[in-house]
Amino acid sequence: MKAIIMAGGEGSRLRPLTCTLPKPLVKLCGKPVSEYILDLLSENGCDEAVFTLRYKGFEIEKHFKSRRYKGITLDFSYEDSPLGTAGAVKKAALTAGFDKEEEILVISGDAMCDFDLSALIDFHKAKKAAATILTKSVDDPREYGCVISSDGFVTGFSEKPSYMGAVSDMANTGIYVISKKVLELIPDDAMWDFSKNVFPQMLKDKIPLAAFEGTGYWCDIGDIPSYKQCQRDILFGLVKCKFDNFCSEIEGVKINSPCFFGENVKVGAGTVIDSGSVIESNTNIGKNCKLRDCIIGNGAFLSDKVKCSGCIICENAVMEQGSAAYENSVLGSGSIMGRDSVLEPNVKVWDNKKIPFGVMQKNNLKYGVNTLKEIDEEGIEGETNSEITPSFMTVLGSACEAVFENKVIVSCGCGNAASVLKACFCAGFSGAGGKVADCGVSSLPALIHLSRVMNAEGLVYIDASATSRITVLNKGGLPLTRVQERKLESALNRGDYRNAGWDGFGEIKTFKNAGLLYSTALEEASGFNCRYNVTLNCNNPLIAAAAAMPLKKISTKKGEPLTININHEGNKAELFVNQNEKADYAKLVTIVALSLMEKGRDIAVPLEFPSVIEEAAKSTGQTVKRFYKCTNDNSDKEARMLAADQPFLFDGLILALNALQIITESFVGLGQYLKTIPDLKSENRFLCVHCPPQRIIGKLASGQNEFSEGVILGKQGNRVLLRSNKKGNGLYMYAESYSQETAKALCDRVEGAVKKLLERER
Repeated sequence: MKAIIMAGGEGSRLRPLTCTLPKPLVKLCGKPVSEYILDLLSENGCDEAVFTLRYKGFEIEKHFKSRRYKGITLDFSYEDSPLGTAGAVKKAALTAGFDKEEEILVISGDAMCDFDLSALIDFHKAKKAAATILTKSVDDPREYGCVISSDGFVTGFSEKPSYMGAVSDMANTGIYVISKKVLELIPDDAMWDFSKNVFPQMLKDKIPLAAFEGTGYWCDIGDIPSYKQCQRDILFGLVKCKFDNFCSEIEGVKINSPCFFGENVKVGAGTVIDSGSVIESNTNIGKNCKLRDCIIGNGAFLSDKVKCSGCIICENAVMEQGSAAYENSVLGSGSIMGRDSVLEPNVKVWDNKKIPFGVMQKNNLKYGVNTLKEIDEEGIEGETNSEITPSFMTVLGSACEAVFENKVIVSCGCGNAASVLKACFCAGFSGAGGKVADCGVSSLPALIHLSRVMNAEGLVYIDASATSRITVLNKGGLPLTRVQERKLESALNRGDYRNAGWDGFGEIKTFKNAGLLYSTALEEASGFNCRYNVTLNCNNPLIAAAAAMPLKKISTKKGEPLTININHEGNKAELFVNQNEKADYAKLVTIVALSLMEKGRDIAVPLEFPSVIEEAAKSTGQTVKRFYKCTNDNSDKEARMLAADQPFLFDGLILALNALQIITESFVGLGQYLKTIPDLKSENRFLCVHCPPQRIIGKLASGQNEFSEGVILGKQGNRVLLRSNKKGNGLYMYAESYSQETAKALCDRVEGAVKKLLERER
């Protein structure tokens, strides 16, 4: 018997098992499936076989480098480009010289079976057929090409029919006996398939095509569940095949048979291995582990207290202490599960990835590594549809419900990407049982204003281009507290959020008046006429559109030109007339805050705001309170409550309008007004650090720290605020003095001290 073994497929549904390995080399109970096929061919009298190769074919040729297997001479035929099943078989037949044979057996190299192939050949000869298809009765015909036959001859086909459309339960197994006449029907070096081209042509031309019903075992190992089931079938004796099993009693270990053990398997005391488990060679399993119906690949390492239930752990993968993997999940070759991490059912992790400590992996991890999602100074950022995907936004929505529990409002910037991400966030929040108001497309300042009007617990803003940024804030635009951040990060990375019952989904309300309410607020802030002809410089079209009418209203056409510069986020502004008349964000806030203090109101500013504000407050008798970027102990509660009612802190357009109104009512120009307020120069820097930043801050603080966030070095008017960034890999320096040179010198001095300490840490 001469055989052609089809082994060119990619096995895409078996990934990540087939990322670095062709499907015919995927192991069943420690032995590649292609070796089982060769065993079957040998038992049925085959003396020559040729593999058709394409995807990672060199790995198959390398595996059978002797070109011999149990009396079978092996050859290899490569496809330079895809030829289809029939095209590949014809090329292989020509390569091996099989084109002169009366009949050739064609068999799949990646499907497990134990059919009587000799009986198939005898049937083929008795029917005097040009080709014979081996068929097998299946319970579910929907995933197979089904063969319709009468008196042993094929009369038609039904390709992957529904139950309603199925008239046959006989699946085409991909095992054929073909004659020279069939080879002549296949064009040379062309894309040609048996099921799509050859067999339909044979029926059309009335060339005899037979169907032989096989009664043995057959499993098309097309996906993870079927791959696992096939190994169970082998272990429970449902397949006639041979393999070496080194399973034996291990002291202190409970093994419930049947199980498969490869060579050199080490298992720690207290571990339980239940039936159906496959443990390949050179595997190390720690103490007190629980393994059930799982497949552990060659060279894998499982630490203590690991749980594996119905999963696949590929070769050389690592599961650290306390980690767990569940039904139909796959941990790719060389990948690492961090301590106490969880691989949820049906989740696939590709090769050489790492799941960090304590993470509950809910989604497939294909690219890069699964880094912990942290909230930094700018919110949550990532590449759109790579890191920030619709599925991630659904999880983020559920995670935010764990923080805010009830009502959250959400809006987004322009574009389809932002709108889709917003919709997914709303779905996740609702799915966790929370109420969410979808405020459509708006700017962040408009959403912050709306949060005050609607008394929302929190707000979420989504801005998406090549990179997406998700801003999660408390009502009024205040940053989250550390308690809230920790809760959000835990829910996001560990899956610590709830899933509501089918009747417990929260309401998603659509709110269409965000822009109108914000316009009303701007209208109230623009009830004056200034001496300037005002223009706006802002690359955010939503803010530019909102500003058009108010700026037109306050402007004097023939007045001196004044430009309002507003950043893309819309939370900061500066005014510019000329080089001698310009006011940055700090000066504008000082102008507005001083006006409020003169009216008898205390004010609040961020911790890093220049101490010029305290200098300005001296003449008013009012108090300046400071709030933190990420409050840890709620000691800034009063400051945060004050800040929530100071829109100018978080809205650049409101800030500019408020400041311009104050200047207008003083009957002087911008330059003259700036001379009436204290003027401190500033120098700000960011320095990356390679050690925990608190070590540096602690040594420079010398035990004296006025605040619970960062440290102040120096005194008011000549000082540097040194604080860590949220990720803990850098330090911010905010220096201030009455001269720019001194502010720069202060920054230089502190930076030098930090670098010396960093050198010592190395």
